[in-house]
Amino acid sequence: MENKVQQKVEQYRTFLTASYERVQITKDQWPPVQFQEFIKLVTVEKLDDVTKEDICTEAMMNGNLAIVKRMKKPIEMEKIGRFEDGTLASCIIVGGIPGVGKSTLAWQLGRRWGKKEILQHFQLVIVLCLRDERVQKARKISELFYHPNTVVREAVFEWISTTLGENVLLILDGYDELPSDFQIGDRSIFARIIKGEELPKLTVLVTSRPSANRNLYQLCRIQAKCQYIEVVGFDEKEIQEYIEHAFKHNIELMERFQLYIVCPHIHSLMYVPINCAIILELFMEHKGKPSQTLTELYTALTNTLLQRHEQKAKEKTPVGMTYAVDLLKKHYIDLVGTIQDPAGLAGSLYSRGIISKLVMSKVQQRGDLITKEKNEVLINAVEAQVTTDPSVFQMFMEVMEGEPSLSTIVEKMRGPSDSVARNKGGVTLSKMTCFEALSSTTLSQLQTVAKLAYQGTINDRLISHTVEDNIESLGLLQKVPQLYSTSSPKASYNFVHKTLQEFLTAWYVSSLPTSEQRVFVKDSITKPHMAMTVRFMAGLSKFQTSSKDIYDWASIVMPVGKQISIENLHWVFETENPTFIQKLMGNKEQTFYCFCTSLNPCDLYVLVYCIVNSSTKWSVNLTSRDMTDKCMKMLFLVEEGKAFHHITSLKLSGNTILTSIASLLGMMLKEKNTLKELDLCRCGLQSEGLEEVIKGVQVNTRLETLDLSENTIDDMRASCLGMMLKENTTLKQLYLRYCGLQPDGLEDVIKGVQVNTKLETLVLSENTIDNQRASYLGMILKENNTLKQLDLRDSTLQPAGLEEVIKGIEVNTKLENLRLSDNTIDKKTASCLAHALKHITLSDLRLRWCDLRDEAISELCGGLKLCKLKTLELVGNEFGDQGARGLADVLKDHPTLEVLNVYGCGELSGEGVKCLTDVMMSNTRVKMLALSEKYKPLVPQKLVNRIKYDGL
Repeated sequence: MENKVQQKVEQYRTFLTASYERVQITKDQWPPVQFQEFIKLVTVEKLDDVTKEDICTEAMMNGNLAIVKRMKKPIEMEKIGRFEDGTLASCIIVGGIPGVGKSTLAWQLGRRWGKKEILQHFQLVIVLCLRDERVQKARKISELFYHPNTVVREAVFEWISTTLGENVLLILDGYDELPSDFQIGDRSIFARIIKGEELPKLTVLVTSRPSANRNLYQLCRIQAKCQYIEVVGFDEKEIQEYIEHAFKHNIELMERFQLYIVCPHIHSLMYVPINCAIILELFMEHKGKPSQTLTELYTALTNTLLQRHEQKAKEKTPVGMTYAVDLLKKHYIDLVGTIQDPAGLAGSLYSRGIISKLVMSKVQQRGDLITKEKNEVLINAVEAQVTTDPSVFQMFMEVMEGEPSLSTIVEKMRGPSDSVARNKGGVTLSKMTCFEALSSTTLSQLQTVAKLAYQGTINDRLISHTVEDNIESLGLLQKVPQLYSTSSPKASYNFVHKTLQEFLTAWYVSSLPTSEQRVFVKDSITKPHMAMTVRFMAGLSKFQTSSKDIYDWASIVMPVGKQISIENLHWVFETENPTFIQKLMGNKEQTFYCFCTSLNPCDLYVLVYCIVNSSTKWSVNLTSRDMTDKCMKMLFLVEEGKAFHHITSLKLSGNTILTSIASLLGMMLKEKNTLKELDLCRCGLQSEGLEEVIKGVQVNTRLETLDLSENTIDDMRASCLGMMLKENTTLKQLYLRYCGLQPDGLEDVIKGVQVNTKLETLVLSENTIDNQRASYLGMILKENNTLKQLDLRDSTLQPAGLEEVIKGIEVNTKLENLRLSDNTIDKKTASCLAHALKHITLSDLRLRWCDLRDEAISELCGGLKLCKLKTLELVGNEFGDQGARGLADVLKDHPTLEVLNVYGCGELSGEGVKCLTDVMMSNTRVKMLALSEKYKPLVPQKLVNRIKYDGL
């Protein structure tokens, strides 16, 4: 019995192998056809670290492959589905952005398994295309396994059910292409399979766009063993190899193409193989520059596909002839009755080779013929010529278009699909001009296809309908890859790529009334899977610049009170309308914060374009976006660095800045610009690059805030920093946290502060300050009359050195904020600080984790009673109830203290907490007391809103 079952399984394997050989991975009409054998599918394993994985996911969506390849390790196709220890994964997720090759990988796995090259530990590998409506309609697991022989099908499914799917790999291609209600929920058999509720020993491989990852990951968390893989696009080397391969027979054209892709926006599109192929295809097709934006790119692509369709239609003479002759006969009476100058028209038709010289002479020289009879001669001659060569009809129409008196009849013959799209609500939305060279028949067919695209998009489905031959032949649709050639007598079709469907959806919507467009955009703009459609909408729309129109669109694109995202800017960039950008941004300063975790060169190009073309100032936050060297250069080189005429705040913290970029930044700082704040924290600045930046700040006359924290500053660069402080006349805030400053270098910085007359904030935390430099710092504090905030946290200050600093503070009359956290303060030092507090106007004192004990707190309280503090932080110190009683005594009558933070003071008991809360009941000036969570039951109900349970 078992042998018979295995025979059926083997028959099923043979059937699958034959089916995979029949499947075409890409259609001939769709790029990258001519270079198909060259495309490399690089796969990388995902990470267990969720934070890093989020970074890589966004990086893939934005084309920053350097991040992905640096953080992840490649995985060979042979090892997909198997962990390093040899165990099998129960669920494999293959992610990747649109066009990167996920489906190609899925079918290649099936094909190579059939050839016994890989995955031989599986007895069966079954590939299902989830966009296929027949797959989507399946309600039972058994309906997913087809074989023309019912006996084999039933035997195999029974075997799979008995083994619970063991030794079977089910590949679900295009999870993101399922309708939303099919992706999750108990009614979805795909969700049940992925979760392991059905056939728990089955191995499932799912391909998906990032937009559907949230639902997919939700399902996969239930699985014990999941493997996460991404298909990676081209890097710089692969792009270059691809270009050389494409132009190997035309070096001159390749050189022209290299000049074309110098444009960073175009070059940045090429990391996705499908985009790379499209750009190359169009460039070779048109022998020149095809496009600048995604909208132009897909408009050109659609035009190319449709023109090829028309060319093929012309080659099929019977079809072309029938259409042209029928149209001439239909409008015969109108033509004969409308043509006013048959002699002139005959000359034009003869010059184009449409009629013979004999016909022209007859019309021009026969005086016995009336105008109507001459017109009949002309139309009959044209019809006879069309019967021989249908392409003549298009030339005839072109000649007619040149005659103003014939415009009405030409419009009738062209049909409504050739006319300019309606002008609704004062906004011109002419889409037909995108395809004005196409025939009316083709445009009519295109409208039908675009409506199908729209219906599929709004219903969250990819089109999978049986269509007429004339629609299929446009080249925009392809047959759904069919695993089972005999499962249905009729073929199903969908768009050759989802991005093309998104473009055609936008094309269709942009021909609707303006009010309907706005509703569509408003409903779609917050949905991740609609982002590309909305972007195309922008590119296809032409906006007027009236105040009302700009206000209406701005309320959708950039809602009031929200920060600008990179997707907002892509939307605006696609319009290619600087006037619209200026109106949209207005005069109010804009804040750009990158919500995604990485940026690619394309994003930076778009950002700079929008900044330069606006008439306002910008605050740009690019913190921790792991930008590449090429991305950074966009800020300084695109539009000749004019972005810095608009940027007032630039935060690059957490991005690696090479010396070459630091040099550009230094040059920019020396030139005229509007920059007031520059954040270079944790940028890995090398010594030479850091020096260039410091030299730029030295002569800068606008910069007010500079953050160089977490960059190593050696003695030479510290000396430059000291010199900068002596000469710069605008810098108010300097952050040098954790810079590894050595004693000599630190002394140079302090000497610079001594001379500087503008600096208000100095952060030296997490740098080692010895007693000598502490003494020197104390000395300059006695003389300085500008510093308002001094941060010396975790500076390993010894008691003697700390006392010198405090003595300097005692004389200072300007300091408002002092941070001495993470430095040990003993009883003697506390006494010194208490004495200083009696004489200064300090309003904020932070003494976190200073090992303050009861004796030190008691000393400190003596000065606290007479100071003007508003905030006192004592987080993590070791004092107990005695210290709490002293603080309660301070709080009792203190005229200014509003915030006391004693969170994490482990020696406190209920008695000490009660002392503090009792005082708060009587002193309403104290707005907030921070305690550890464990004291919550001791807090009176009346104080609930004034007690906080964290140390922040």
